Amino acid sequence: TSWTDMCRMLGVVSRKPAPVDTLMAFRQLADTGRNYRDFGCPQPNPKSGHPDGWGIACLGAEGEFYARSAAKATVDPKYEEAVKRLVRVCSPPLSLLVHLRYASKRDTIQEQYAHPFRREVDGRVTFFAHNGEIEGFGLQDGKIDTQLIYDRFLDSLGTEARPLPEFKQAVAKAKAAIDAEFPRKVESYTFLMLDGGRLIAHRDARTCVPYYTLHETSTEDMRVVCSEVLPTLPGRWRMLRNGEFFEVPG
Repeated sequence: TSWTDMCRMLGVVSRKPAPVDTLMAFRQLADTGRNYRDFGCPQPNPKSGHPDGWGIACLGAEGEFYARSAAKATVDPKYEEAVKRLVRVCSPPLSLLVHLRYASKRDTIQEQYAHPFRREVDGRVTFFAHNGEIEGFGLQDGKIDTQLIYDRFLDSLGTEARPLPEFKQAVAKAKAAIDAEFPRKVESYTFLMLDGGRLIAHRDARTCVPYYTLHETSTEDMRVVCSEVLPTLPGRWRMLRNGEFFEVPG
């Protein structure tokens, strides 16, 4: 059975230890996160929230942390355990990426397909989380669509960390090639990526545009990008324009 692939994403760059209250507030979106139907878009499968797994990645001044699960974050004790371990292991300044999944195919609800995905590029660690899907892609060569998109982006970016204008050009080139290969099939390229210490956010929704959002805010000690506004961070949030790239240096 196929339905639309959706998710909620959180990215944080912080000078202080990992913000536990923000991570726990984000966890609630596994139950309450908005879906296609909340925006009047067709949603063939009626399940609510984002129940099909979670992943947390962190790059700190000392230490890296990475945990994933195919279980629903709000009922999975491993999520809370991961947050506790993360605080111990990943010392500030740090960059953090968290993902809650709503899978488009039941047979991909497995830990190995939970975002974010990790790749090393010439000794530099990168993590990638994506909100969207290539319609009808399913599993090809043991990979889901997000893994294909990530691989193509990294191939286009090459081995060096690129300044944002060059990063945008490389991603645009990769997207054009994917669009040519899968005409009118990509629902959204919206993503968060940790590239070394920096966080790069990009919003590119092709269908149900109000669903594929990213919002950014900042406090004295951290910058945050999230699919939805979080109640634990009451400051002013700005929604990224569709097509926008947003970089937070590490």
